[in-house]
Amino acid sequence: MNPPPTSIVYIVGADSALHDALRDLLESVGLRTLACANLEAFLAAYQSDWPGCLLLDARVSGRDDLGAQRRLREQGIDAPVIMIAGHADVAMAVTALRQGVLDFIEKPFNDQILLDGVHHALAVDATRRRARAQYQELLRRFDTLTAREQGVLRWVVAGLSNREIAETLSLSRKTVEIHRARVMRKMEADTLSQLIQMTVAIGILKLYDPDA
Repeated sequence: MNPPPTSIVYIVGADSALHDALRDLLESVGLRTLACANLEAFLAAYQSDWPGCLLLDARVSGRDDLGAQRRLREQGIDAPVIMIAGHADVAMAVTALRQGVLDFIEKPFNDQILLDGVHHALAVDATRRRARAQYQELLRRFDTLTAREQGVLRWVVAGLSNREIAETLSLSRKTVEIHRARVMRKMEADTLSQLIQMTVAIGILKLYDPDA
């Protein structure tokens, strides 16, 4: 299997002249492109493992509907989107941005502005991918904890002392200390502050309910 490209810019729209112009511009600065005539073709071609962004002709989804953005969300695609439109008005731009479009560019566009927008979109995509990878890694670490260790973790980040945790869970203080040390090691946290940040990142910063 070939390795994924460094990045790819999808160009989605029925305007072949626009495809050619965008392809020539983007490939002139070393970016790989893939043109798709409609949203269905894009969905068939999209590779989630490939870093990239999407240049979307506003006419693909219609001026008032913007259904493409909803369709992308339904498919779990969060690639940054730059919408391109001619004779667009402020209301359309605002609606597009509210729908999750990263940037909005009117035709005829300035080449450098478009290139800057694409590079920004690729940087946003890279940031999102790093965040997802970090989240999955933290979940993996959390899943290595035993049920008891997870319980101790939740009470630790809730601010209870070892003595208070021991009383709450009907354990000896020494046992709590052992579990706490294992939690720190398995979560790869050097400090309590790091441990709290990790639990915030994966959404488990809440009191442990032993009856739940």
